[in-house]
Amino acid sequence: MQIPPRSTPPRSVYGGSIVPVLIVVAALVLSTAIFFLFTKKKIQAQKDAVAEEASTSAATAKAAAETAKAAAPTPPPPMVKPPEPPKPAPPAFAFARPLDLGRQLVRSLTTGDFAMAGKLAAASDAAQSDSAAKLFEKLASMGYKPAAEDQVELLGLVENRTRITLPFVMSGSQETVRIQLDLERDEKMGWKVAKATLPKAMSGAIAAMPATPHSVAPPAPAAGKPGAPGKPAPVPAPVTTASSPAMKPLFTVEDGTDALAFASDFVRHLLKHDFTAARAFVDDAKVPVERLLGLCIVFEEGQYSLNPAKPLIVTIANPEVSWVIAQVQSESLQQNTEFGVELKRADIAQPWKIVGLNLSDILGSFAKNASKIGVPYTPIVKNPKGGESLALYFEYDRAELHPRAMKQLEVIAAMMKADPSKKLRIAGHTDEKGEDDYNIRLSRGRAEAVKKQLAALGVPAAQVETSGLGKAQPLSPNKKSDGTDDPEGRSHNRRAEIYLDF
Repeated sequence: MQIPPRSTPPRSVYGGSIVPVLIVVAALVLSTAIFFLFTKKKIQAQKDAVAEEASTSAATAKAAAETAKAAAPTPPPPMVKPPEPPKPAPPAFAFARPLDLGRQLVRSLTTGDFAMAGKLAAASDAAQSDSAAKLFEKLASMGYKPAAEDQVELLGLVENRTRITLPFVMSGSQETVRIQLDLERDEKMGWKVAKATLPKAMSGAIAAMPATPHSVAPPAPAAGKPGAPGKPAPVPAPVTTASSPAMKPLFTVEDGTDALAFASDFVRHLLKHDFTAARAFVDDAKVPVERLLGLCIVFEEGQYSLNPAKPLIVTIANPEVSWVIAQVQSESLQQNTEFGVELKRADIAQPWKIVGLNLSDILGSFAKNASKIGVPYTPIVKNPKGGESLALYFEYDRAELHPRAMKQLEVIAAMMKADPSKKLRIAGHTDEKGEDDYNIRLSRGRAEAVKKQLAALGVPAAQVETSGLGKAQPLSPNKKSDGTDDPEGRSHNRRAEIYLDF
């Protein structure tokens, strides 16, 4: 069976299906174009309206601001800052060191320039310069003349102040009296006087000082209000104003209550090896006389002097108890050391007394350096029976006194002659070398050599007892821990000890 071929649709069919599609497409394009044409114009119109409204609001705000500005009051012109008053001239004095101020004061007093001396002394309070000048002038009329400027001394530190002393000599006398100046450091003007203390011998000069102009004269009494019959109307007391406050006097008179001044005088006597004068400062019941003598001897042997940079420092300053550290130096020993001084008194109306001497530093330093001036040397030793004793040392197998022992015996002799009722005992000692009998004789010879020298210095033989103990009481071991000989230890045992039975 033969399948007939598929017949092709006629063209009229295709043509009829395309035309409606084309019509629909054309309608969509046309409607879209119309929509955008009219809608875009409307949107642009809305934008223009908004912009116009904003512009109008800005113009209105600007106009309102200009109107408000015009209505506001005109501000006053800026104030012109008045010119600052001229700054005061810098101070005329500017001392870098405390001693510089003291020496300049002495130079002014030596030349008789009392006005300048007054200004120097009262640089911290110019209102007192005239009074200070009058005081210095009065001292000169009383016969006080300034000593050499190199005698101005740095005394020490107390209450955050540095104290120096100005030396004066009374006409016809060799004794030096000193004015104490307590100085403070000012960042702008260097060192200045905060307080000046006169010794009691100069107290008469205070009366010559004129009254200072820091108080205001009282008002005159009102009319019609006289005092009691036959008596003047009462005068009110001077009135102190805030603008002119009451002034603290620059100059005062020594009242004996200053611990630093007391300790300074004590140390000064020690440095002069004046045992008798130094002992007057000491409470004998608290400070053994051997300790005081030993300190005098150390000062003599080591040729000590006060450290000029830091001589005395008050570490405790209470009304009834004070501690002072004395710093000393020895050029011969190339040594700086110190010792402590304890002061006490029953109350502020009583004088100070030295009740303690802490010598551990100075004695330790001295013993350590004693080899630089000869045999090992420790002037104060512990007494086996308690307390302390003085020791004089000898060369090996010798009974002759060493030259350094002479000064010790001079000090002791002076003390013994001052009180014939006092006695002392001398015990001779040796090291362990040699036979016992020989050492006993040698130790007795050493004790007798000391007694003989004391007799030559004027001490009656009845005041001195002697004994020889040989090697029985060594101060140091004669041998080292390994059993070998100890020459240094033996040198401490060759001695004569002096016991003061006071």
